[in-house]
Amino acid sequence: NGLKIPHMGWNKLDFKGEKDVIFKYLDEDDFVYFVHSFYGTDCDDSVIATAEYGIDVTAAVRSGNVWGCQFHPEKSGKVGLAILKAFCEG
Repeated sequence: NGLKIPHMGWNKLDFKGEKDVIFKYLDEDDFVYFVHSFYGTDCDDSVIATAEYGIDVTAAVRSGNVWGCQFHPEKSGKVGLAILKAFCEG
């Protein structure tokens, strides 16, 4: 589809269902930083956010008290700090 792999750069999160607690400080138009050449599949029950990169790719998952993200909060500036703050608040 002409998109470069690895996917490197800023992309918007699309929240799935009710916005998860770790995204409580984020707005719908906030962007996070991605650096990846793969993404999770077959995890629909756990997906809390996706990002569009030619297709919807898994951006964040949650299972109980375990979270995982495909993007890099530590490289995502103020938005990443807001995610980490919400994570620490539990």
